[in-house]
Amino acid sequence: MVKIGVIAPLAMSKNRSGWLRSVVANRHLILVFRLVLAAFFLVSSYGKLVDIERYSVDAVYNFGILPIVLARPFGLMMPFVELLCGLGVLFGILTRLSAFGIALMSLSFFIAKAVVLFQGRSIECGCFGAVIDTLASVTIFMDFPIMFLALLVVLSPSATRHSMAIGALLPQVWKDRLHLIW
Repeated sequence: MVKIGVIAPLAMSKNRSGWLRSVVANRHLILVFRLVLAAFFLVSSYGKLVDIERYSVDAVYNFGILPIVLARPFGLMMPFVELLCGLGVLFGILTRLSAFGIALMSLSFFIAKAVVLFQGRSIECGCFGAVIDTLASVTIFMDFPIMFLALLVVLSPSATRHSMAIGALLPQVWKDRLHLIW
């Protein structure tokens, strides 16, 4: 009976890791994850680029987390970083780097929203800019699922990650050189 008690948790942990391996190896799921991430970040970028001062810079100021000196440059560059990451996961170009950037942005957005909500403030987060008004108290629930999808794309094998992507057309020499970020 002692052996069964020891073996059962090992078997369960192998099933859990097997589930994760099967998800990151499934090219259709990873493609869907890439498309979902691209849609979120391209819409978000577009919504801010319509009026970058109003929907991006002012949103960063409203959070009140960054020092004034950093808030404006951060607000100006954020829509362009979102655009590049969205295009990267959509087209499969620097996919791992783009997905990792999305994961880091989602984590930082979650932390910023959590700080604001912990302070008892209710603000519009500006997540989608001119496209739709969103409250930080609502969109905070999107950050972890987006981060999880992005991390699954990061962990997926290259052949899976670049299924039906322009990135698959890259010569093998370049794929080998860029394997950590491609």
